[in-house]
Amino acid sequence: MKFYITGIRRGLGKALKDKLGCVDSLEECDVFINCKHDGFKQVELLYDAAALDLKIINIGSNSPDQNKSKPHVYQIEKGALDKANDQLFYQGIDTTIIRFGYFDSPRVEHITNKKMPIEYCVSIIEWVLEQEHRVKELTVCP
Repeated sequence: MKFYITGIRRGLGKALKDKLGCVDSLEECDVFINCKHDGFKQVELLYDAAALDLKIINIGSNSPDQNKSKPHVYQIEKGALDKANDQLFYQGIDTTIIRFGYFDSPRVEHITNKKMPIEYCVSIIEWVLEQEHRVKELTVCP
């Protein structure tokens, strides 16, 4: 399998690239791992990958549910990714969203809450890739 992974400079994206390898574009891959949060760009890339009929793994977030009392645009963007994944899954696209809680990455190094090892998050993604049937969604928190 060939993977196109966004956000490969650090954190989860880099760990995935180091473990799975990465091609340079959606058109070259079999599996798209939609890892980098970049506004609503994750949603746009999801639709682009769906149009190419790729297997898709979206990295969502548990924060839209966890922090409803403190709204932030990040929650809206990740919520939109959730809804787009839901819509495309029921249209028959092989798309999964994994909503991780905190994991050990540079982006959240300032947060003192318990965090999952990044290698554990990679293993969850590998588990999804091994499944015979489509997996719509997972939420994994420490």
